[in-house]
Amino acid sequence: MANWSDPTRYAYASLFALSLNERYSESCDLEFRQRSLHRLLQHLNLMRCESMMQLLMENETGHTKGPYVEMLLDEPDFHRDGTRVVYDALQWTLMKGNYDARIRVILYEWATQLFGLSVEHFEMLEDAVVQRVSNFSPGSKSPQEEDEQNKQTKMKQAKKYALIGAASVGGGVLLGLTGGLVAPLLGASLATLFGVGGAAAAGSVAGAAVVGSLFGAAGAGVSGYKMNKRVGDVEEFFFVPLSPGEGSRLNVTITVPGWLPPITRRESNDEDGEKDDVTDDENSDTDEDEAVQRQRLMQPFDGLIHSREQYGLQYETKYLAEMGQAIDTICSMAISMAATEVLKMTIFHGLISAVALPRTILSLTSIIDNPWNVCCNRSAQVGEMLAESLMDGNFGRRPVILCGFSLGARVIYFCLKELQRKGEKGRGIVQDAVLIGTPVTGSPVEWRPLLEVVAGRLVNAYSENDWVLKIIYRTASAAYDVAGLQAIDIQHERLVNVDLSQLISGHGDYRTKATECLKATRLLRVVVITPETVQDPADMSDSSKEDEKDRLIPGSSSVVDHPIRSSLKESKKI
Repeated sequence: MANWSDPTRYAYASLFALSLNERYSESCDLEFRQRSLHRLLQHLNLMRCESMMQLLMENETGHTKGPYVEMLLDEPDFHRDGTRVVYDALQWTLMKGNYDARIRVILYEWATQLFGLSVEHFEMLEDAVVQRVSNFSPGSKSPQEEDEQNKQTKMKQAKKYALIGAASVGGGVLLGLTGGLVAPLLGASLATLFGVGGAAAAGSVAGAAVVGSLFGAAGAGVSGYKMNKRVGDVEEFFFVPLSPGEGSRLNVTITVPGWLPPITRRESNDEDGEKDDVTDDENSDTDEDEAVQRQRLMQPFDGLIHSREQYGLQYETKYLAEMGQAIDTICSMAISMAATEVLKMTIFHGLISAVALPRTILSLTSIIDNPWNVCCNRSAQVGEMLAESLMDGNFGRRPVILCGFSLGARVIYFCLKELQRKGEKGRGIVQDAVLIGTPVTGSPVEWRPLLEVVAGRLVNAYSENDWVLKIIYRTASAAYDVAGLQAIDIQHERLVNVDLSQLISGHGDYRTKATECLKATRLLRVVVITPETVQDPADMSDSSKEDEKDRLIPGSSSVVDHPIRSSLKESKKI
């Protein structure tokens, strides 16, 4: 950047100012706009141009981004490639140890829309910022530092997550970068972030604080995170790792399931060769049960590869299982009742009137009423806890993508409400939020504030055919407008309504057709899971192992190592 010409640096700053105005012109983002522009101008040594950049940011000049993009691409050293601009922007963004989701949305747009780079290219640049600095060692470590790092590694292997927080600045906080998966973030590359004294800063309290802030000082403790403050009646709340690495990527995806299906009974042969049914409750003291529960919990997200660092929120499993049993029961009974009604109505009144919803289905509400009310109350409380976890920095200061269906989407809805209630503290955390079949109000008045805390897209996916929400939620909440049944009537570029009516014929379909639902949002990257997509690394060719792109291409059937399935397979081996 030091060798860039003045016109190039001016075009860089102007492009950023215009992007801030285009994306975040609302009053709630004023402080963010001012702070971000000021930091970039300092980075570019262009403080003398601050007044002009303020005019651009407030859209008082009538300028557009196109000419500035061309000025950047015309820089001789760039060779008509915007890679260096995006890479530099990533570096100065991380200078304060905070990768704001709003900045990532802007840089993602620069890379993929303005400079014509692929999504994979952009993610490789993000990885390069981490990888380049993590590969550098500023010299030999003292015996005390080596001992400390060895201790932390052993703690990681033993899954003693709580002890990591006791590590010293020289080892523990830096190790928290990736939970032991990547070397400490030290040395020459940090000189780019901190200036001339970067190498010294990396070993200081300030350098360690940046690393700990960006990736989360807890590091390996993310998946072992337990609630520090109980909210309401919540009994269970922790994160399940769904990908091989923790704290190793500059964005994180968190999935939230809606309910658990009935527990599958395991069969065993007795002495007479007969098979006995054994429930999980009768064998609940083994690690295998935990793996089976994890598989049941996260099965709807098996095909999700939106981030290479993904987690699932496991919460209130007992009540989600009761909810799953209730849904399974009423769906089975509804089918039986519908078949009977169709037969009777066909005999007496014809097929057309036979397809009407039988009145007897209303009696099924008594089966689901209690678990539904309990889960609705708990999910709202879990949403508040998720918001607190994000604001507390348990995932560091990195953009987070939230995705959930049914009650899981309700969790995300209340998480966003809590983030919005917290003001500036809750902003810049969530990049995108995908809510599918959400049992909450569809009132625009309630949804508009959520846009303040979602930097990218807020997706409401719904189906008009969801009779569970039509009958049970409307009855329980005394509300007609339901987000899971209709589009949210807000005209805003960040709000996206997705109609799943042709795909979803009932609430239970959200689990069985989860992959199709995720793909229909046109935001999340998903692959269809087949035996070929869960190929063991030992069976892969060297070229396949080195190819990171294939597993990131949306809809690709050539995924060589699916991170979620790899994680689940390892858990079953325990």
